[in-house]
This record gives sequence, C-alpha cells and structure tokens, in this order.
Amino acid sequence: MRAAVIGASFAAVLLALSCGSDEGDEPHGSGGVGGGAGSGGTSGGGGSAGATGGGAGSGGTPDASPDQGVDAGPTDLDGDGLDDAAELALAQQYFPYFSPAPNDKCPRHGVLFRAAPHPADGSKVALWYVVLFEEDCGANSHVGDDEVFGVVVDPKTPAPAGLLAMRAISHQGTVCEKTTTCGSLPGCKPCVTATKSGAAFPVVFASVNKHGTYVEEGTCDLNVICDFGGCSLNPTPDAPPFVNAGEPGKPLTSDLTQNGFITSGNGWTKTELFGFDPWANKDFGGAGNVTDDLGDAAFVISPSGC
Repeated sequence: MRAAVIGASFAAVLLALSCGSDEGDEPHGSGGVGGGAGSGGTSGGGGSAGATGGGAGSGGTPDASPDQGVDAGPTDLDGDGLDDAAELALAQQYFPYFSPAPNDKCPRHGVLFRAAPHPADGSKVALWYVVLFEEDCGANSHVGDDEVFGVVVDPKTPAPAGLLAMRAISHQGTVCEKTTTCGSLPGCKPCVTATKSGAAFPVVFASVNKHGTYVEEGTCDLNVICDFGGCSLNPTPDAPPFVNAGEPGKPLTSDLTQNGFITSGNGWTKTELFGFDPWANKDFGGAGNVTDDLGDAAFVISPSGC
C-alpha cells in the first residue's frame, strides 16, 4: 500500500472517531455492503483486499478514479464507520509482540481480526485478534485451533504507546481457562514488553503446541496440566498474515482460502479447513466457534481501566 493511502486512511479513522459516525459508539454498523468482497477496493492476485499474505491483496488499495487519476476516498464496506483499509493498517501496526513458543511443533497460523469503535468510548478502537492455527499438537491434539486476545487502542497515539490494554483468555470455556489482562490503563498490571521495530511492545505469549494465549508468562507456566511446557519469549516477533473479518452481518471475508491465508501455497495441508467461513457460526476444525470469537464481549476492555 502506498504511504499516501495509509496516511489518508488513518486520517479517515481519526476523523470518524473524533467527529462520530452514524453508528455512534455502537460496535456494529448498519450501513455499507456485506458479502465476501474486498475491504478497500482492489486486491492483489484475486484475494480479498482486507487481507495480507496468503496470496491476498496488500490491504485494500482504493481504486484510482478514472476521471481524476487519484485514489478514491475511504471505503467502509462493513458499515462500522471506519475505513476498511485503515482498519487493516491499524490492526497490523498495533499488533503486540506475539510470541509463539520457539520450539512449537505446529506453528502454522494466521490472524483474523475485527476492528470497531469501542462501545464505551467512540474515540478508541476495540480489536479482536483470532489466531487460527492449523493444528493443536499438544495433549488431546486436534486439527484446527482458535485462540483469541483483545486489545483497546487509542489511534491518535502511535503504537506501542497507543496500545492501552490487552486481554487473553486461554482455552476459553474449558477447565483450563485462564484470563490475563495488562496495560497502562488504571488498575491494569504492567505488560511484559519486548523489542519490535525498535520499540518496546507488550507481549502476548502462546503456549508450546497447545497455543493457549497469555499476557503473563508465569500464569502460562503454572497451568502445567493444560499447557505442559509453558510459554517462552520467541526471539523473533511474529509477522503473520492478517485478514479483516468485517462486522456481524457485513462480512469482509467469507472464505479464508479464497480471501485469506488458509492455502496450500502457504503450506496448509488440512483440507477440512479450506474454504472456512468465519461468519458461518461453526467450529474451526476440532476447535472453537470463530463467529462467537469475533463477537465475544469478554475481550473488550473498558477504557476506564482493568
């Protein structure tokens, strides 16, 4: 994506958040166009413009105007009041230092995300990051693995300072469930940080082979029955492909093979995961329901504090 497009897209996000939109502070929009179309105009290689990696486009560069020869204005196909291309850029730039265990035996993954104005403070953005692994290869292994964490960001403050708080819930809905939260908001524990792009970013850990997510390494290491082997800091920050899910009822993807990263070209081999629709209200292989993940209010941290 050209720098001018990213700058214009961020300006559109800031304008929408500072001036308000038709949706106000609601997390779900009512306008726009649904379906699996791209989220910012043209795409590369026939993929969704709301995705990077996996043969998809580079973030949704808006089409050039045939009359003016310049980039078109912001595009909001998911109707949440935020420019779709800017949502992708924001999700990438505020992505924490994600740390899969360096000795993980099944590390293949990508990130499906949702970005929306925070329901309690429209000047902030709530982000759901759903990390989809091809396999869970720990105890009780299975094809497909979905692990989720949420963040709240202030888009007026560059990352990492604008990344205000994070919450991870490992093995949600099971006896292994552990919730960890950190951030700079009142009442939050400070986050562990590691250097990414020359700055100290907060860390989200994924346990070895099981991929349970935590913002506290110690909590992961103590959950020995469910996350045997614990968590550790990967010396290389993760740089996964991203796909913008869009909003409930107004999706930006309906096929993570056609529009995303679950492709043989990206090394995926479990064909039962191919063509997965994250809004179809179904489980990701033997893992959890991704539609539920994308709407789970448990990952929305109050801007007033932990």
